[in-house]
Amino acid sequence: MLEARAIHHAYGATPVLRGVDVHASGGEVVGLIGPNGSGKTTLLRTLYGSLTPQRGTVTLDGVPLARLTRPELARRLAVVVQESTTELPLSVADTVLLGRIPHQGTFQRRTATDLAVAADALDRVGAAHLAGRDFGGLSGGERQRVLIARALAQQADHLLMDEPTNHLDIHFQHEVLHLVRELGVTTIVVLHDLNLAARYCDRVVLLDDGMARAHGAPEEVLDSGGLEEVYRIAIQAVTADDGRMQLLFRHMDRTGATDAPTTAKGRL
Repeated sequence: MLEARAIHHAYGATPVLRGVDVHASGGEVVGLIGPNGSGKTTLLRTLYGSLTPQRGTVTLDGVPLARLTRPELARRLAVVVQESTTELPLSVADTVLLGRIPHQGTFQRRTATDLAVAADALDRVGAAHLAGRDFGGLSGGERQRVLIARALAQQADHLLMDEPTNHLDIHFQHEVLHLVRELGVTTIVVLHDLNLAARYCDRVVLLDDGMARAHGAPEEVLDSGGLEEVYRIAIQAVTADDGRMQLLFRHMDRTGATDAPTTAKGRL
């Protein structure tokens, strides 16, 4: 379990997180949602130890992150962030093999197992054909898939992802999140697309102004009036043909007036 309790953080005099709690139990996929500036990425950074909160604690299976060495943490927790983490002239295969470093001893050379795990990770994200390409020459979507492959090669039992569907086309947005669900790994993921959160997350946490406004199953959090208040947009929850919830959106002006109502009859 990855858990954060009463997390507070500020940049200068500006509070960004104000007493936020979040946890993900074994195998759960938990989505962090909320408008821009709500604190999602800052919270995620505290969860993988890149940022030390000014107050509050983060624990991994009950152990504070501060007590874990960097190699121990890397073996337990994989991270996919939005920005590229390397500008070195590495091939795609070598970039993914960086995920194997936590499993290697000092000066240990790559093993057949490392190569096999990296190849399988690239295949799982549909990027095996990119293995010999220069990472720096990839498109944004290709880079994102390679960084996800590197996280998979790490074989950690906890996964943190900051907008993993950014730059991906619709097919790979669903492909990647379906893969995350199939992994059975404890996952916390920042998502802007509320319909992706509804379809692939076990629970969601709605952040607004540095606070957790709601948390629970997607159908509980996303089908609530509070969501419209936070996003300042009219939202209608309907049921898709597969029984899943789907959200429809309409513009809402400053007075609360909306565009003409949708013609949806409750099913897509």
